[in-house]
Amino acid sequence: MLLLLDERTDALVARPARPWELVMAGLCAQHLDAELARGASPDATGPLALRAQTLARESFRRGLARSARHILAEASRPAPTRPVLGPAVPVCRDRVRAAAAELAELIDRLQLPGPVPVRGVAQVSVLLGDGSGPLYHRGSPDDLRARLTEAAGALSPPG
Repeated sequence: MLLLLDERTDALVARPARPWELVMAGLCAQHLDAELARGASPDATGPLALRAQTLARESFRRGLARSARHILAEASRPAPTRPVLGPAVPVCRDRVRAAAAELAELIDRLQLPGPVPVRGVAQVSVLLGDGSGPLYHRGSPDDLRARLTEAAGALSPPG
């Protein structure tokens, strides 16, 4: 069941998800995460609402926390002497080590019980999944520490 904003009445309307919305929420997850990370309202469209429901799950946040712990552990190990085979994109070890405190704080916030703002979870999802971002791409102009601090702050419940 989705709660969506009806633009004509400015009221929330409950309705079941349409099959095409379910498909779009899966196929366009990265794009939807980017929209939610920028502050798009989760009740604006069916696909956004469905993706927000996924991001809101504690199990999803635990998976992001696991990925972030893996990145932190990988950065603390020496770089491989031979190229790594497979789809893995290597992290910028020095950047991750320099931002270890911020990454640890982010991991802690991801593991908090109860609901957290979906925008923050979306920011983490985008950061961890963006191969051209500051975690993985040396040429990225983004400051990793600032991005981690912003995402951790966005995970704080309002109030």
